[in-house]
Amino acid sequence: MKKQATMRDVAKLAGVTQPTVSYVINNTAHISEEVRERVLRAIAELDYRPNYFARGLKTRKSKLIGVVIPDILNEYYAGIVNKLEHLFRLQGFSIVVHSTNYMVDAEETMLKSLIDYNTEAIIVAYQLIGAASYEILREYRQPVVMLEGGEAGTAFHCINTDNFYGGYTAAMHLIEQGRRRIAYIGQTSDIEALRERERGFLTAVREQGLEEFSKVLSTSGLTNKWEEGVNMGKHLRQYDLDGVVVSSDVVAIGILKSYLRAGVKIPEDIAVIGYDDIPLAEIMMPALTTMAQPMEAMCCAAVDKIVQGLEGETVAVDDTVLKPRLVQRETS
Repeated sequence: MKKQATMRDVAKLAGVTQPTVSYVINNTAHISEEVRERVLRAIAELDYRPNYFARGLKTRKSKLIGVVIPDILNEYYAGIVNKLEHLFRLQGFSIVVHSTNYMVDAEETMLKSLIDYNTEAIIVAYQLIGAASYEILREYRQPVVMLEGGEAGTAFHCINTDNFYGGYTAAMHLIEQGRRRIAYIGQTSDIEALRERERGFLTAVREQGLEEFSKVLSTSGLTNKWEEGVNMGKHLRQYDLDGVVVSSDVVAIGILKSYLRAGVKIPEDIAVIGYDDIPLAEIMMPALTTMAQPMEAMCCAAVDKIVQGLEGETVAVDDTVLKPRLVQRETS
């Protein structure tokens, strides 16, 4: 195995000092064009790659941003990671991603790990489960932004969406189409965002006098959201429903496929609305009606707050609330 080149090797080949190599790499001093070219040629010849982790330990400038998500298999969170990576790359940062699968022990371990990596800031893309996790972040002393952190995240910069509005809008869409026997399918969770979607749904049902015809059900809590949806679809067929609002696109697609396999006509027999607007929602057949999360706006706001904080600007801790929007497709 070829030994990795060091800065000393580059300096020797270029005929300069190690600080000169560092100045060229980091562009932190005026270096003549001739010397710069020698250093760059030596770097290319030796295939030298700077040890940014070691540099970060010395300078506290690792150029790394930690991102914590609950489920890497969920396209919604994968989309958040993809967007954040792009936005931070434009700012000269790289991201380190950890997925906790909603496990308390994993949360604490992964947050501590990101701090050990000397990350300059952390974004948490959901409401953390464990109380100790919040304490770890409070002691971090670096910028922290929470996406959908709910009330628990208001001690930090928190970017929420109006989940009550989302649940209410989805229910009203079905009711306005003449659906009267509708159900809300949630997930077994203590997440505030999911509770608010349910509350919005129930408010719409009560206002329209449809309480006795409506149902609220939860998935089993299995790790595989697709499997949860398929199982829930089988369960729902025992009820005489004509509309369903689901708290997640992944679960909604499982329900939808379960209906289609059983010969149920969509949307003639039953309408299905998901939540998040993952890419699969648009390309599947039939295309899924859904409440689209303002993911791009959330990510842009999060990056702006972190960059401002790292540049020394005073950024007041606030609670930004963005609205989701209904995207009507073929399932309603």
